[in-house]
Amino acid sequence: MKLRLFTTLGMTAAVVLAACGGTGGTTATSPTASASLAALPDVKVGLATSKTGAANFYNPQQTNGAQLAVDQFNATGGFQGGRQKIQLIVEDDGSTKDQGITVFKKFVEQDKVAAILGPTLSAVAAGAHPVAQASGTPVIAISNTGLGIVGKCDYGPCDWIFRASLGEQSAVPETVKAATTKLGIKKVVIIYGDGKFELDDLGIFRDAFKANGVTVAKEIPYRATDVDFAPFVTAAKAESPDAIVADSLAGPAGKILDEVAKQMPGKRVIGGNGLNSSALLSNANAALMVVGTAWSKASTDKTNTDFIAAYKQKFGNDPDQFAAQSYTAMLVLIDAMKRTSRMSDKAQVKQQLEAVKELATPLGAFSFTSDHDVKQPTFVMTVKDGAFTPFQ
Repeated sequence: MKLRLFTTLGMTAAVVLAACGGTGGTTATSPTASASLAALPDVKVGLATSKTGAANFYNPQQTNGAQLAVDQFNATGGFQGGRQKIQLIVEDDGSTKDQGITVFKKFVEQDKVAAILGPTLSAVAAGAHPVAQASGTPVIAISNTGLGIVGKCDYGPCDWIFRASLGEQSAVPETVKAATTKLGIKKVVIIYGDGKFELDDLGIFRDAFKANGVTVAKEIPYRATDVDFAPFVTAAKAESPDAIVADSLAGPAGKILDEVAKQMPGKRVIGGNGLNSSALLSNANAALMVVGTAWSKASTDKTNTDFIAAYKQKFGNDPDQFAAQSYTAMLVLIDAMKRTSRMSDKAQVKQQLEAVKELATPLGAFSFTSDHDVKQPTFVMTVKDGAFTPFQ
């Protein structure tokens, strides 16, 4: 009787030890214990992107890029030897600050995410990022290229915020320098919108043209509600500029391109990050564009070519910069999580994001600066045969 009791207790202890992650030799476990080992909750990651509103042009590629990275990772088994995968929760930030705040609160309070990617616009980030900062939730900005996103932020400390999108302070000066040198530009007119992104870019463009000895003959503002851009381009034409600057998102940029082609055939249109959308590639006048970008489809780096091939196979079309940045941000997050002892531990995730170093991504070897900004080169591009191509 005593021997049977001892044996039963020993078998029970072995099962409990195995179920708790112990390494008690080769003791067999019951089917129930094996099932419990395999059942770990998904690691939740939020993606806030503009499915609607002014920035809806960018959402399909952003969502696809992040989802592709998640699907590829989960297909390899995920974390913990195949026992734990990533669940991507996608919400519409509506291209508005208030909706962005609501989405971030949902991610933090209801979904209990380990990290967040997004939102799409810098103006939305100005409201949403403080929600994550206050809750101690890591964020990777995938397209917030405006001022005050990382480093010194208007709302105070922002050490939980990282950026995987090339800032306009880096991209715009390189774009202006290339355009000025190759086109012999002496005078420009800037047509700009009233959003945070456009207003941030306005100052950056001013400084860049001044540094390159180019005169800004006129600055012409438009409102987000404007639909007819003929009067703005007519006013620009009156200044006889060498080029037009479209300081705008993709929607207005398409209308500016059309009007410039109509009123000033052949005149180049210089733009910021808003013009990097694949939505503009179908525009008949896209070849007029000169724009600085964080990603080049022409790169023959294996990580990039593999990404392009996988994206095209899954979604039936080529990725753009916004897809590459979203995909890269997820790769970076996964890399950081792999080096934690618990992937849902937000403090550990933050610490390991800071340690990301020379990670192979479609954007090139990826690292964060001490201010949590991306460190990478700028590619100055135009459009040829319906695709972004190096500006030469």
